[in-house]
Amino acid sequence: MNENAFDFNKFIADSKNSLLNPKGYFESMSTAGGMVEPLLKALIYGVVAAIINAIWFFALGNTLGASGGVFGVGAFIFTIIAAIIGLFIAAVIILLLSSISGGNTDFEANLRVSAALMVLMPINSLLAVFGFISGLLGTIVSIAIGLYGLYLLYLALTKTLKGKDETARIIIYVLIALLVIGQIISYFSRRALQNFGKDLSRYEQAYGEKEEDQNADYNYYSNEKPDEFPSKALEVVKVHLSTGSGSITKEKIERLVKLTEELDKYENDNAKMMELVKEFGYADISEYTNDYLVVISGITAVSSLNAMEQLMKASEKEKKAAEGFMVDEMLKNAAIQSILSGKLTESDLVTVFNNWDTVKDLENKTVTE
Repeated sequence: MNENAFDFNKFIADSKNSLLNPKGYFESMSTAGGMVEPLLKALIYGVVAAIINAIWFFALGNTLGASGGVFGVGAFIFTIIAAIIGLFIAAVIILLLSSISGGNTDFEANLRVSAALMVLMPINSLLAVFGFISGLLGTIVSIAIGLYGLYLLYLALTKTLKGKDETARIIIYVLIALLVIGQIISYFSRRALQNFGKDLSRYEQAYGEKEEDQNADYNYYSNEKPDEFPSKALEVVKVHLSTGSGSITKEKIERLVKLTEELDKYENDNAKMMELVKEFGYADISEYTNDYLVVISGITAVSSLNAMEQLMKASEKEKKAAEGFMVDEMLKNAAIQSILSGKLTESDLVTVFNNWDTVKDLENKTVTE
């Protein structure tokens, strides 16, 4: 088949199968054939998503104000550019995850997976209207799409790229926790603050608050080190902790930092990577990955617990406002998910807290490099 040819009928069929029969699609998906096809795929998904975004912005111009149409044009252009750039960025991230799970590290194969996963881009744009109807409904829809996207990623890692199932599952569990955290932040920044004035006015009538407090910004989640270990919040989720002395130690964290630094130098050399993990005392790459993800789950859990504790210390007005947006439950669920995915003990969480800067260093090495 000509590398430069593009079969539009096959594109439509692939798009349907990736959504309706994802397991079968990713099992039989081709990982070769040139880069033109995935590039055109991403472009088409981007154009379709851009058209949908522009329609929403034009249609909701009255809601957005007189500049709704201008935003529509901007959204159209930005979405197409983001699709092309996002295709390659996602391919690099998928390649890293595939490498960690012992799968295919050929860039073209991972680029094709990236393009296939972009089938959710137009769907995300289509369902974005729920965010204008209700901030909470929009967040729920976004989480649902994100979870399905992670399911597709899991199938791609294990079926298309032939990664190890156990390692891929661990990766997906951690990504689920990060997805929930990300949606909490997005919920605050895009929806809660936009409508906070209206909601707060109702609470003022009940609690006699002053009018100038209407636009206060209550954002509790932060990935900065807490001033103190969130022990009160931990009591709320303590039943979900694992028992025992814990698996995270200062030495393990430092070892992971050093090993990750070395692995980054040889990301395309599987033999050298295997040699390195054994030099650092690991039996294989999946054992290293498990330790890495457990530590990252730890910092996510402590950050969520700290946010819970800040909310516990807040004024009655703030607590009522947070309950109105179900922020308290979302933070609690994020903490529980992180604890369960990492099978964390109280000792693990304390160790992460005491070695916060080193754990952040470990997290940044994968996020930024």
